[in-house]
Amino acid sequence: MITKLKRKMAIQKDGPNGAYIGKVGSVYGYVLNGQNIIRGKRKPSTKKPTPDMLLNRAKMKAASHFATMLVPCFRYGYRELAPKGSRVGAVQLAQSHIFKECLEIDEKGKPYVNPEKVRVFRGSLNPPKDCSVWQENNTLYFKWNYEAVRGSYTYRINIVVYDIDHAFVFKIAEEDVHKGEYSMMCDLLTYKKGALYVYMGVVDAYTEELSDSVYVGAVE
Repeated sequence: MITKLKRKMAIQKDGPNGAYIGKVGSVYGYVLNGQNIIRGKRKPSTKKPTPDMLLNRAKMKAASHFATMLVPCFRYGYRELAPKGSRVGAVQLAQSHIFKECLEIDEKGKPYVNPEKVRVFRGSLNPPKDCSVWQENNTLYFKWNYEAVRGSYTYRINIVVYDIDHAFVFKIAEEDVHKGEYSMMCDLLTYKKGALYVYMGVVDAYTEELSDSVYVGAVE
């Protein structure tokens, strides 16, 4: 019988007087925000969680429930706020936005995400105005207004259609923003589990700059 011994090791940095990363005995070393941290093993808390702690956990769960499936949209939609090399990534910024700005409490005291407050895209371009969406059979129809500005001949419409925690449709640069209307076949209309929440935004097809998204409405 061959028995393999697993050893937990730490990595010494900058010589014998430097910091280490890893575990030595019951002590852990790591780097956090550029600082060397040494701590003992954390012990499970035996304290009963307070109502505020329970509410905060429920808020985190509600925000995660809404955001997890939309991660590809957030990577695209928040990239201007989190360029490569940023300390906080695009997805983390989107999750923070949902947690801090989009949560509400229902009549039973449970937190939920208000889809009308969510921004799936962030950017400096002007967003579309007076947006509307409606369903006819298995097709979604969109209308909006957009005021032409210098260089806007390369602006296109982005669309997100979201069935919360089930599925989503993500369309990039689908239509010239100045046309003011668009239609698309949407399979989600056939197998959706709940209301479809619809968002629109603008992208410059040349520079890839974005606008903030606009909540268009819900298709029941």
